Amino acid sequence: MADWKQELESIFLSDSQASRAERENARFVRFLHEVATPALTEVAAEMRRLGRTAMVREAPASTILTVYREGNIEEICYSVTRQYVNDGILPRANARVVRTNNRSSTHDEPFRPEGEKYTIDDVTQDDVIHSFLTFYRMTKGQ
Repeated sequence: MADWKQELESIFLSDSQASRAERENARFVRFLHEVATPALTEVAAEMRRLGRTAMVREAPASTILTVYREGNIEEICYSVTRQYVNDGILPRANARVVRTNNRSSTHDEPFRPEGEKYTIDDVTQDDVIHSFLTFYRMTKGQ
């Protein structure tokens, strides 16, 4: 059912009246729906299989995965958000990591090393999962 909505949105945004910003925002929303959310949903399912509580939430400008141990102790809150750059919008990883000693830290990183040029189309579900794993290791002090 969502496919026809995306197609309609695509037709609408191809109209010459659609601004570049509208097209970029629609592209980012599509990225969240087609790449980030499925990747984090897969991670959440595996976290639940391993005994954690994990929830994925979609928001208009982000997808968020929160993982708890022992039911209510937050381990990580990981999100994929947007970053505005000169030539469009790029996805960016954000995480609040709570270590086993209850110290927390926040992180905000691109999906490619700083200075490496990439587009929204270059970021895959595997990139999102790998990024999550990088931050999740920090909950164990690694």
